[in-house]
Amino acid sequence: MTHTVKVSLMGREFSIRTDDDPAHVEAAARMVQERVDELRRLGASVASDRLLTLVALNLAGELLQKEHAQLENLEGLLSELDGVVSQAEGLAKAPLR
Repeated sequence: MTHTVKVSLMGREFSIRTDDDPAHVEAAARMVQERVDELRRLGASVASDRLLTLVALNLAGELLQKEHAQLENLEGLLSELDGVVSQAEGLAKAPLR
């Protein structure tokens, strides 16, 4: 179901049509605005479009880092599972006493 969600970024209102949960879209907009505010507190004094570009790049970089970390965790888990399977196979082949 398509929703129209109104969000505010940098003092401007935007209407966004989305199939996503409106609360999710609103939370995403709040996150972006928080990052904009943070950059401004740090002294960034650039045009709005550049500020939003910096926020987008920062968020995308964080997302990529998390995806990479999750992939590494998954690879470690699979390696551990391989070890468990090998031990189970060894136990299954061991003679009963």
